[in-house]
Amino acid sequence: MGLYSTLARPLLFRFPPETAHGFGDFALRISPLWSVLRPMLSARDQRLETTVASIKFPNPVGVAAGLDKDCRFLSGLLDIGFGFATGGTVTRDARPGNAQPRVVREPGQRALLNALGFPGEGLDAAESRLRGLSERRRSQIMVSISGTGVADIAECHRRLQPLVTGIEVNVSSPNTVGLRTFHQPENLERLVSALVAQRDRPLFVKLPSWRSDEERDEMMPMAQTSLDAGADGLVVANTHPVVDDRLAVGRGGFSGAPILDDTVRMVADARGEMGNNFGLIACGGVGTADQVWRLMEAGASAVQLYTSFIYEGPGLPGRINRDLVERMDVDGVSGLPGVGG
Repeated sequence: MGLYSTLARPLLFRFPPETAHGFGDFALRISPLWSVLRPMLSARDQRLETTVASIKFPNPVGVAAGLDKDCRFLSGLLDIGFGFATGGTVTRDARPGNAQPRVVREPGQRALLNALGFPGEGLDAAESRLRGLSERRRSQIMVSISGTGVADIAECHRRLQPLVTGIEVNVSSPNTVGLRTFHQPENLERLVSALVAQRDRPLFVKLPSWRSDEERDEMMPMAQTSLDAGADGLVVANTHPVVDDRLAVGRGGFSGAPILDDTVRMVADARGEMGNNFGLIACGGVGTADQVWRLMEAGASAVQLYTSFIYEGPGLPGRINRDLVERMDVDGVSGLPGVGG
């Protein structure tokens, strides 16, 4: 076990989740520290290079939206070895989010419940911080955007896409009132078409999760509508909706290790239903190299993680990538599985 697991995590977990997140936010903004530690934490190997809807990343392990909501420490996340990082979710205006408590840890399951509801400083703040990053950094940064109206989302898209390598539009958070309007194919088509009309970077749509056959039959038209309207890829999928009275609003999204099997099945569903001509980023339950491999064999082009990072700390991306290299060596293969789209 590393220093994070034995020292830092027990200390951080003495604090409420959002307070601990604030400490992590501060630490990851100490750029000189992570620049010095980069050679020890990251893993470099040409065989890890991954293409997702024409975007080339140095490795397939990315950070999901939600960890750095206001684009404060994306550079630090890249320095510790992530192949790409997704800032946001950014909305046009600043938002307080839902009432607290809105995050609950489930350490026994290595999971989280959250009902954050897109708290953040808004578009102006995110745009300013992204402008301060170098072109090299921006080549590994995506940003998630959302809102409850087409015009607001389109403004976020127009202003942020020149500053990043790809845009993820979140129409699937279970914690935000109003997003379900985009679950209707005609509304989703109108949104994606508006964004495609002004697109000059790859555009991804983040889908809601599904478990039952009935839910799958509801979500596949959303996926197909997104691609038919011109989206370059999908993110599969958002957190799993749950009801829990430990959250102030009584409901939220469940993430972490227990949902991995669902993510594998959803990736296989989406790839099997819609073919190989799109990028597919798997999100949900991933925390080891074997799990990354399994998701890429199911059809993912790359993965995003969040909850496992909370439990494993800054050594996680490098460890996953070193283990992927070791697996390629042992298996005698020259590259990762998966479909780039």
